[in-house]
Amino acid sequence: MITFDEVLQNKKLSELRRDEEEDLVKILSDKYGLPYVDLRGLAPEPDAMRFFKEEDARKAGVAAFKVVGRKLYIATNAPHKAEVEALVRPLETRGTELVMFLCSQASLEHVFARYADIHEGSKVAEGTLDLTLGKMESLAATFEHVSDMQKLFDELLGSNVLYKTTRLIELIIAGALKFDASDIHIEPEETTVRIRYRLNGVLEDVAYIDGVALKQITSRLKLVSGLKLSTVANAQDGRFSIDLGEVEVEVRVSVIPGNYGESFVMRLLDPRHAQSDINNIAMGVKVREAVDRALARPNGVILTTGPTGSGKTTTLYAFLRHTYSPGTKIITIEDPVEYHLDGITQTQVDEEKDYTFLSGLRASLRQDPDVIMVGEIRDEDTAKVAINAALTGHLVFSTLHTNTAAGTIPRLIDLKVNPKVIASALSLALAQRLVRTLCEHCKQEYVTNEKESRVITNALGAMKVAGMEESMMGYVPLPEYRIYKAVGCDKCSSGYAGRIGIFEAIVMSDSIELALAGNPSERDIREAAKGSKIPSLLQDAILKVLQGITSLEEIGKTVDLYGE
Repeated sequence: MITFDEVLQNKKLSELRRDEEEDLVKILSDKYGLPYVDLRGLAPEPDAMRFFKEEDARKAGVAAFKVVGRKLYIATNAPHKAEVEALVRPLETRGTELVMFLCSQASLEHVFARYADIHEGSKVAEGTLDLTLGKMESLAATFEHVSDMQKLFDELLGSNVLYKTTRLIELIIAGALKFDASDIHIEPEETTVRIRYRLNGVLEDVAYIDGVALKQITSRLKLVSGLKLSTVANAQDGRFSIDLGEVEVEVRVSVIPGNYGESFVMRLLDPRHAQSDINNIAMGVKVREAVDRALARPNGVILTTGPTGSGKTTTLYAFLRHTYSPGTKIITIEDPVEYHLDGITQTQVDEEKDYTFLSGLRASLRQDPDVIMVGEIRDEDTAKVAINAALTGHLVFSTLHTNTAAGTIPRLIDLKVNPKVIASALSLALAQRLVRTLCEHCKQEYVTNEKESRVITNALGAMKVAGMEESMMGYVPLPEYRIYKAVGCDKCSSGYAGRIGIFEAIVMSDSIELALAGNPSERDIREAAKGSKIPSLLQDAILKVLQGITSLEEIGKTVDLYGE
């Protein structure tokens, strides 16, 4: 007796229909000039799938299934559909090289079904990397020290886990956030790729990866940063953000071509670092007095100087927060806006749109401001407008490229600012540096050698000659002082933990105004300012050494210990 298996029969019919559909797509592939692909037996790459949201992919009938460098492999069953063009055009604009195939609906459904298995948190196209606070804490729990991270990289690179590229980037950034790195460096070398963090102002090696991993990371970082994937011979700048829930960390990405590939530097702008209160900035007593007097004035120019990474922006933001009140109008012109401050109108320089420091400053003066911050005075016109703004009743903050506070005045003269006007407008010139602070768990007292002792003796002697009181300066009188050196322990590894500022200030005075009549040099200004009894950068650094905050070795990297 012959039995009829309906289930088996329907299965065979379905298979036959699918085979017929695949045969039809093969025929159409010649018509459309696209290669045929059968995705039913393939495992699409999650990193490729994340280029499109599931909703958009289903609507357009497009499946991304593989990514290699800047090449994205996609398949569709309707290549001339308008939705397809709308979906892929933004990728092409950013430099993604699309490799398109023709496939059946069954192939598409096979890929679409995988969306349920992947984490949809990485919003690549939106310029946001979904590294949540929970995920960061989870990743951070897997390592204690920077030295632990190489092992994690090796384990990840040697595994077959899904979303490997995404996890590599998450690990890099989670480590940077945990160790409070200001910058992440990814540097291709001849045989390897070095990853480094800038910790407390100093670069430290984190891990080494291979060139294959670099290509994967490069593509993803370019995509999320809005950079052109096809551009490898020119420098590019972009940005993305990390959503940590209550806090959103902005990441500025810089890419430059190198001998062995593109070098990446990512600056992490954590808004929590912009919350610095002026009371938490380690200014000496005399410097703080000078700052308070300048900030209390309704007008005048306050200038900060120092090299890149010396904390000038943090200081200026602290000044802005200190002067802000609901009844005060504050406008900033920055390049770029590093942190967002509530209640303050912040604008960003855009050279392509002819919005420069000068044009922004001129425009802001028409906005009835009380306080204006200009990110940097770079030229004669900006200097003159800033000075004139102070003379017309505005409080102006800005930065200037000089090495010392005393050098500010000759620099303004070089920019063709009238010396008489400088005397009327300039309230304060502040110079600063950042030095690493000694780890309290392992710092070790030691006896100075003859050369080191002479530096300390000369600095303290000069302060006494200038009439600076020991009680006001906060140092232990000779010869009872103690100094410490860095050692290193499991709490810090380097012997240092955190950074602190060293400062000097020039306050406008009758003696400085008198000196302005004779086209003064930096030395002339320094001599005329001695009556203010404000320690120099070197002296302030020495005081912080004597207070056990930092070391002679550390300040020697920032100031000239033996030049005075």
